[in-house]
Amino acid sequence: MRIGDGYTGPEMVSTTAWIAAAAVLSIGLALTAGAVIWQQQRAGVEARGLQERQVERLQGDVVKRLTMPVYGLKGARGALAALEGRFTREAFDAYVESRDLPKEFPGVRGFGFIEKVARSDLDSFVAARQREGSTGFRVHGTGTDPTLYVVTQISPFSRNFAAWGIDSGAEPVRREAIERAIDTGEASLSAPVRLVQDPLKGPGFMMLVPVYRQGHDPGTAVQRRAALLGLLYAPLVANELLHGVAEPAAPLLDLKLSTRAANGEFKPLLALREGQSLSLEEAAEYSLADAPSVESVSFSVAGREFMLESALTHDATLRLLGLSGIGLELGGALLSLLLAVTVYLLAAGRARAEQMARGMTADLARLARVASHTTNGVLITDPERHIVWVNDGFTRLSGYASAEALGHLPSELLHSELTDADTVHGMREAMNVGLGCKVELMHRARDGRDYWVDIEIQPLHDDSGTLTGFMIIESDITARKQLQAQADEARQSLQDLYDNAPCAYYALDQNGRFLQINALGLNWLGCTAEELIGQATPADFFDAEGRKLFSEAFPRFKREGRVSGLEFDVTGRHGQTRRVSLSASAVYDADGRYLRSRSVMFDISETHRIRQQLHQLTLDQEAMLESDLVGIAKLRGRLTVWRNHALERMFGYGDGELLGVPARQLYADDTSYETLGALAYPQLKAGGRFRTQLQMRRKDGSLIWVDLAGVELPGSDGASLWMMVDITQSKAHEARMERAALHDALTGLPNRLLLGDRLKQAIAGAERSGHVFALAYLDLNGFKQINDSHGHDAGDEVLKAVAARLHAGLRASDTVARLGGDEFVVLLTPAAASTDAEPVLNRLLDALMQPITLSSGVQVSVGSSLGLAHFPVDGATPDALMRHADEAMFANKRAGRARARTS
Repeated sequence: MRIGDGYTGPEMVSTTAWIAAAAVLSIGLALTAGAVIWQQQRAGVEARGLQERQVERLQGDVVKRLTMPVYGLKGARGALAALEGRFTREAFDAYVESRDLPKEFPGVRGFGFIEKVARSDLDSFVAARQREGSTGFRVHGTGTDPTLYVVTQISPFSRNFAAWGIDSGAEPVRREAIERAIDTGEASLSAPVRLVQDPLKGPGFMMLVPVYRQGHDPGTAVQRRAALLGLLYAPLVANELLHGVAEPAAPLLDLKLSTRAANGEFKPLLALREGQSLSLEEAAEYSLADAPSVESVSFSVAGREFMLESALTHDATLRLLGLSGIGLELGGALLSLLLAVTVYLLAAGRARAEQMARGMTADLARLARVASHTTNGVLITDPERHIVWVNDGFTRLSGYASAEALGHLPSELLHSELTDADTVHGMREAMNVGLGCKVELMHRARDGRDYWVDIEIQPLHDDSGTLTGFMIIESDITARKQLQAQADEARQSLQDLYDNAPCAYYALDQNGRFLQINALGLNWLGCTAEELIGQATPADFFDAEGRKLFSEAFPRFKREGRVSGLEFDVTGRHGQTRRVSLSASAVYDADGRYLRSRSVMFDISETHRIRQQLHQLTLDQEAMLESDLVGIAKLRGRLTVWRNHALERMFGYGDGELLGVPARQLYADDTSYETLGALAYPQLKAGGRFRTQLQMRRKDGSLIWVDLAGVELPGSDGASLWMMVDITQSKAHEARMERAALHDALTGLPNRLLLGDRLKQAIAGAERSGHVFALAYLDLNGFKQINDSHGHDAGDEVLKAVAARLHAGLRASDTVARLGGDEFVVLLTPAAASTDAEPVLNRLLDALMQPITLSSGVQVSVGSSLGLAHFPVDGATPDALMRHADEAMFANKRAGRARARTS
């Protein structure tokens, strides 16, 4: 209806107008449908591309973080090759300390070295390590396999103490990775395991690199096993390794990263749902299989298979797929319907728009005042992320004034080498698709100061939904980050002190079961925390006596609240036994009910062993001091202040008679007393021992031979301890044995052995002085006829008489010896000239020619054949002189001189 033109009825619309309107509407709807289809396809392609780029980046980050430890281990392998296969603990620690583990290898708790050991060689292997200086080295956690893979090096030692000496091959998962690394010669990543270094007991891995002799890969699996020197390994804590890796993708994707476990199933490592991290228990139940944009990617790292599942979040799906198509569809469908009323809307809406603009201007002014005075930094950028406005809070945080910031990218002004590139990349990806995000990032201020900020990015749209820029709100969280770092360090330090204290800490519930225990306690008991907590009591590791004591002491402890000094023998499941001292205090609730114990257990094995040794030593000393064979006296100032009963019996005194008596009373004379004092006491004061044999006097005046030994007692103000053994009988026997060994039994003359010794002495003396000496060999003539005629007894009488005449005719420096039968040797020493011996020998021959009266009254006579040798003319050695004299004697004997005759 038209107003004011006088027309009051409905306006007639021509058929052509209706047909044209219908045609325009049909064409518009067709074009709209085509545009919707095209827009959905393009949005889907872009969404998949964006999803693939995020997944590819995430996959690359995971591979990089898992692979980086391999380079560190290969560096250690190179250092080991340079040391010719011998990695001392000092050299290994030096290499590890040269690497910045938290920065270079996040998630790596340390580097270690594993050696292959046959079970039959285990004792000698441990002994060898202890001889090399690792006195505390023990092998624990062993399985039943004949081959062990023992961790012999681990650094940093304080964080990895529990792994030192562990048999890594005892667990099938670890063993499979070890053997795969050995046989392939390549780095090998184990299936998920629990690491003794991780107090949170989350999933972890072992990265292993084999090391062969001569530093190169032999080629085949058999050759590799034969040439194996050991394996370098790194324990990886999955939670620390993957920390922050998924944050850039959190605004865009739901994620689930899993790895294939030893049983063939995939075990989750991390999961994100709508930007929130899930716990491992929640991740196990989380599935992306039904998500419309789900994609699954499998990849391998060091022989371990991983699976990364991803799907667009609900918000990202609406943003990238749903809203784009719906908006175009509704817009195209309504466009034709709105054409008829466009003029009306333009005319009627103009006033409304102006009113709304005035209201929006007021709102923006109020918002600008709030933004300008807030303590947070606020930036507004255009769609290309160039800064178009900043508030005063931004200037206070960064030091950049508004004029300095406008037109710049935030990254151009605020980037620091400490800024995490992955987080920045994730922010850009989100902003590229018009999404917001919330992250924590390190920035650098204008004055070079680094500071932490919590960043919230919100996209800005106009009324038509077009992206006009971004609002970035920054909150300074530097102080919180510093406090968090200090708290983390303090927690780690406390955990390290707790786990690696030189004693076992633990707590027991009201039934005596373990509630908590530190790493050293687990090491002593040879168990994991899962095997102990809520499952076992300390009594399970005690012997029968210890279990009885524990059953009596624990109820009393719960009542009284304290116990100390209890001692037990504890045997771990690895078979090692140690003596421990246990002390504890109880924790009660407000009503006085027992809650738990605070228990500490000290290893006193060495102290207990020393106590036992001292006790046994005391018993042994008491037994020795009261010995019936050894007399013992304690002297001070050479007065007897203590003695045992054996000493009194040895010297013939009654009980107590020797107490307070001067030691002089036991000596044979003053000379022996004073001589021993002068020799012994300076040696004792110098810390030495003194021992001698001498004759001492008994109470009845008789002399006995004593083996005397003394030592000064330390810390006793000059007191000395003397031990005496009566050796009178052995001395007499010794004298008899010595005479029998060196003298002829019939004549008492020196025998061949003693003659040889004196002949050597004569040669040595003659060489020193330049004198000569003579050696005469005598053989009796006619002795056989006397034996045949008068018997062997008569012959013995003749030999004794000849020996007496020869001995009587010699000087004290001369020697006459019987060699056997009727052969005698005379040694005349010393002599100024060789002719000096002839008068002496002539006298001896004359004496031998005199008749001998036998006990039967018969007189007999013997002659002698004599051979003479002179030193050094006839020989310079005993054998040469004896041989020359013997030959000269036989020459005279053949001449027939001095034959025997019977009267």
